[in-house]
Amino acid sequence: MCQTVSHTHISTESPVSTVASNQSRRRHHGAAGGLRRRRLVQAAGRYILVSVLCSLEFPDLFSSAAVCTSWRATARDLRRRGRIYSRPQTPCLFYISATGAELYSLAAGRSYSLPDLPGPPVADRYIWGSSHGWLVTADARSELHLLNPATGEQIGLPPISTMEHLTPVLDDAGELSRYNLSYYNTTLPRKEAQPPHPYEVGELRGILYLKAVLSCDPSQGDCIVMLIHHPMRQLSFARVGGQQWHWITSAPGYAEYSDCIYHNDAFYAMNLQGGIHRYTIEGSRASCDVIFKDTLQYMAYNVYVARTSSGDLLQIWRFTDDPSEGEEMHTDGFEIYKLDFDKQCIISIDSLGDDALFIGHSYTSCLSTRDYPKLIPGHVYFTDDAEYWLFGYKNIRRDIGIYNLEDETSVDVVTPQPWLNWPNPIWIRPSFTKINQ
Repeated sequence: MCQTVSHTHISTESPVSTVASNQSRRRHHGAAGGLRRRRLVQAAGRYILVSVLCSLEFPDLFSSAAVCTSWRATARDLRRRGRIYSRPQTPCLFYISATGAELYSLAAGRSYSLPDLPGPPVADRYIWGSSHGWLVTADARSELHLLNPATGEQIGLPPISTMEHLTPVLDDAGELSRYNLSYYNTTLPRKEAQPPHPYEVGELRGILYLKAVLSCDPSQGDCIVMLIHHPMRQLSFARVGGQQWHWITSAPGYAEYSDCIYHNDAFYAMNLQGGIHRYTIEGSRASCDVIFKDTLQYMAYNVYVARTSSGDLLQIWRFTDDPSEGEEMHTDGFEIYKLDFDKQCIISIDSLGDDALFIGHSYTSCLSTRDYPKLIPGHVYFTDDAEYWLFGYKNIRRDIGIYNLEDETSVDVVTPQPWLNWPNPIWIRPSFTKINQ
């Protein structure tokens, strides 16, 4: 009869050594668990710190670096990693002082020096626009560049030799000598108002450009630059990263434009008689819809269009005094009208509600003071954009201030004014979002 033999493992460890081993394992697991808990606490603390710092305006973010080493390292890392720190900023005034480029922060009530910026010196450029934290600048050869003063990034726009009304003229050595500017618009049959006029390469930037507007932050991709330009205040557009400028020929009749904004995938351009034309860009073409008829019987060169925080479209008229030659120009007042699209008429309003309005060569915008509490509701923040006075008299005091719609008075943004009279200061909402991330 067979029997099954059971094999039993016999431990060679003594009871004492077994207890010691178990205690060692418990100590090991306890130490590892403690390390994990500490790491989780540290990660949670860093997450909370990053969340807090990301909610700050840049002056407070910069100041937070003085709290301690950890805060300084985190704040510096956020500024370096622009896509994380993307908080919308209260507008600042970008200007050139005797020591370099600076931002005057309305939120902090003080100026901040900017590091050296890439490309041609900013003090030698003309500034023709500001959208989404980017300046549109013209260098000494009249070529256009986008410049983000907060991140130091710069993007060249297509060569202006591709613009419809410009003909490059070369010298005997084949070098660019000047441009001939032709004077005609989209009216057919085409008729030139005068013979083409020659302009030196550096002279052209003070003649050709009037205002530039971006469709979005270039970091988002497919950014379009809309340019209001001479002759006759026409429109051309280019894509950031593209190769050429495209002249818009779909304008209805004889249209001269004063301002432009971007909304719902289209540009809304206001002409000198208060009409609004909506341009939708597809490829190299722009289709046009007249969505608001002309409301003025005369040409108004200081007329703007803005969208309120509640979604209404406004027509803004700016009034200035009539100074003698070489004297300072001053803004006397504003009239603001709400557009009634159903009745195709304008309705005068005497209040912006909780909004503050920004105008000049910058993107014309209304910002809610609920979102930006350092701004003053019912006030217009303006910079100088008088077309002929700017370039005819570069060394006079610039017309910059804050206008109270209720009592019709103006005050300086800051006293004494720290900026040079040229280049002209401009409003900008700093963006720390980087393209080359």
